[in-house]
Amino acid sequence: MGKKEALEVLSSSLTHAQDGCGRLVLVTGSLTSGKTTLLQQFSEISEASGATVLSATGSRAERDLHMGIVWQLVHSTPISPETVRRFSRLIRVETSAENETESLSGGLRQDDVLALHSLSSSLLTLARSRPTVIIVDDLHFADNASLQALLFLQRRLRSARVLVVLSSWDRPGYVGPAVQTELMRQPHRRVVLGRLSTDEITELVMESDHRDLPSATDLSEAFRSLSGGNPLLVRALLDDNAPAVADERSGDAGRPLVGEAFQQAVLDCLHRWDPALMKVARGLAVLDDHATPELIGRLLTMQPDTVAQMLAILERAGLLHQGRLSSPEIAAVVRGTPLGEETTRLYSLAAELLYEHGAIARDVARCLVSAGKVPGPWALRALRQAADQALADHDVDSAVRSLELGLRASGQGPDALKFRAALVHVAWRVNPSAAAPHIFPLYDALNRGQLRSDDTVPLIRHLLWQGDRAMAARLLQSIASSPEAGRTVGLPGLRIAHEWIYGAPCEPPTDESAVSPARSRAKGPAVGPQLRECPTLSTLWRYGTSDALLNSAEHILQGRLYDTIPETAAMALLVLHHAGHRKQAEYWHSVLSAEATRLDAPTWQAVLASVGADMAMRHGDLARAAAQAREALNRLHSQSWGAAIGFPLSTLILAETAMGRYEEASKLLDMVVPEAVFDTVSGLHYLYARGHYSLAVDRVLAALGDFERCGALMQEWDIDYPALVPWRGGLAQTQLRLGRTKEAAELVTQQLDRIGPSDCARTRGVSLRVLAAASPLKERSSLLQEAVRLLEQSEDRLETARTLNDISQVHHALGDLGRARLVARRATQEAKACNTEVVHPLQVLRVPKQATRRQPETPTHEAAEVLALSEAERKVATLAAYGHSNREIGRKLYITVSTVEQHLTRVYRKLNVRQRADLPSELTRSSCDVRP
Repeated sequence: MGKKEALEVLSSSLTHAQDGCGRLVLVTGSLTSGKTTLLQQFSEISEASGATVLSATGSRAERDLHMGIVWQLVHSTPISPETVRRFSRLIRVETSAENETESLSGGLRQDDVLALHSLSSSLLTLARSRPTVIIVDDLHFADNASLQALLFLQRRLRSARVLVVLSSWDRPGYVGPAVQTELMRQPHRRVVLGRLSTDEITELVMESDHRDLPSATDLSEAFRSLSGGNPLLVRALLDDNAPAVADERSGDAGRPLVGEAFQQAVLDCLHRWDPALMKVARGLAVLDDHATPELIGRLLTMQPDTVAQMLAILERAGLLHQGRLSSPEIAAVVRGTPLGEETTRLYSLAAELLYEHGAIARDVARCLVSAGKVPGPWALRALRQAADQALADHDVDSAVRSLELGLRASGQGPDALKFRAALVHVAWRVNPSAAAPHIFPLYDALNRGQLRSDDTVPLIRHLLWQGDRAMAARLLQSIASSPEAGRTVGLPGLRIAHEWIYGAPCEPPTDESAVSPARSRAKGPAVGPQLRECPTLSTLWRYGTSDALLNSAEHILQGRLYDTIPETAAMALLVLHHAGHRKQAEYWHSVLSAEATRLDAPTWQAVLASVGADMAMRHGDLARAAAQAREALNRLHSQSWGAAIGFPLSTLILAETAMGRYEEASKLLDMVVPEAVFDTVSGLHYLYARGHYSLAVDRVLAALGDFERCGALMQEWDIDYPALVPWRGGLAQTQLRLGRTKEAAELVTQQLDRIGPSDCARTRGVSLRVLAAASPLKERSSLLQEAVRLLEQSEDRLETARTLNDISQVHHALGDLGRARLVARRATQEAKACNTEVVHPLQVLRVPKQATRRQPETPTHEAAEVLALSEAERKVATLAAYGHSNREIGRKLYITVSTVEQHLTRVYRKLNVRQRADLPSELTRSSCDVRP
């Protein structure tokens, strides 16, 4: 029954009592079902009607106080002093009686009966002048004498102007005193309060401050889910989500706030009745999905029947649903109740009980972690198994908690190494720098011969990323040559990781004594069969594409995300991309990125974003390249990237430089990178990117130093592949700036000779463009045309735009201005598609004397018309003749588009032309200082 219906029943009974027909109404309900609130509201209604209201509330602490309820009734409302004295005298006589014989099951003496009779008569006499309402809340806590007094009164209500309203709990299996049972056996009316429905909650929400109907409906459903319909909890949620509070909170505005009011209300519910109720709720929270009356009883040392009664109470109150606490928020409040050592004891005992009952290791570990201690060796095994299960479910946080507890409990024992190695392995999924505290203990154990091959794998990977190439290579070759190589999980991926970071396969150390002494006695092949079957970029660069190589890359990419490591997937993607399988590479990149996002794997996301940035840069998609590179840098802290940070950082520097954002590129170059970066392939990319930035801002000598250093390192490491880093092309561009055409031509010729089968179209196209700039004017056109063909084939729009711009310059130098304008327009379109307008020629081309036509001393008609234009009009007309749009002209000259249009209108009128294609060629020879 809802509150409105209950008030109607009580009001109707009051009307009957006012008419001389006494009534007794019994109000029952589950835990915190709103009985007290209902009685308070009805008390106000009764007083407003002119009735005398006597009220009392039972209390566990006062249930043995003789006549305690009656004493509360007498002193609950202002009545005449004489009436108070009469009642008090009766009560005092009763409480001073010696040798009281009443009990919960016994009868009363004759004097007691006479006293109760007198007390009832006095109450009935009081009701003759004004209707009297007697309200007793929590009757189950009333003392026996007061119950007898109420029973006496009930038997004399028929013609009295008295309404008695009693409330009691609806507790399964509860058997009260006989007199209480008799009193409650046959009320005139019975009101049973239940949990609130969604509609009733909606009404409460609507009655609260400033709630509009659409949001009230959604909020009511959320309140019902959180509270189980318990009225006390619903009102607490209303308090927590009052507009004044909700406006100040942070987080998801669509989710109700669970604050202090709700938390306190949950505790009030559980502490209000039997103390066993809170204990059982705590047992539910601790055992969670494994909670049964029997198991809770063993945990709490209680009888299963008693536990079952408490569970029934919680279920009727809405705090329990299908044997579990009805919402995670309620469970959190129960778990968060401070108990100190008792909490540790409960969770530790729960872990043992669950282990004995064959629960899965994750549930056992949850209790162990909450207890914060490990009772025995069995618990260490459970923690390790739980970590494996958590990783299989991609729950990294749970895995880390289990492993950290196991490590603390292991001390300096042999199990500690296993937990450390597992923690390092987990750290690589989310935050590689978190592995640092465990590296040195693992390394010491390795030197003592105490570390297994499987546990060495994460250590080697850390060394690779941090730039310790020599030690990583020695350990890797040591494992590869050991009898355990075929059984070592992750060994093939480590070799690929080595090549991804250092550009070449791991070679066996020249100094056999440098291998760890514990490993030096191992015999076997230098590189196991697993390693030989892995796809490598160096193989692709040297020997070109093969079906076996591509099939191997596809096989890796078709596996599950966590079956491999990010470096392996990165290498497989680059193999496909460098081999010219762009669509396949982009497809697999999107598939892996979506999976990494779904699994919330930051390291995977960062590595894949870095690879995506590189692929986008190679196709001239500068905006995407910059976005992906920034995502890679944001996913992992610079410490986690270690020496590999040069991969995303160099791509971002190149993209920002190509888009003309030199200030942004400068800020990136101000970042401090580890010195170990320059021992890796990422350092080569970084030097190459920094060199191009220096060229763009006219720091030619700085660019010269970076390109030369890059080349020296690649030659020293024997990875001098133009497809990896075309450093000779960058150095040749620098030589052109310095006017050293011969040196530039030699460099780019060497680069063309070294281009392998992989990535030949793009690298060859870029190289031909540089060679053209270093060649005589008449030879440039054919070289640039071939470069455009190759670059279009490789779908690199940025380099295509740059090469087209060079072709336009050649046409202009040769006096073919019409073709120059057409090609310039196309170059501008390609540049726009790349999100840049900065497409400078490699070399400022000057017109040789023999290539120019002799100009007559007297100006031609066209020249005369051009000279008639104002300086502003000539600037606008010149840029228009080169094919720039009105918006581009306005941006270059710092004027509005409207001003450009006005200038062009006057230009067309003065030159007698209708469109910009008809503009005279003399404009491109005008002396105004305008760069196309």
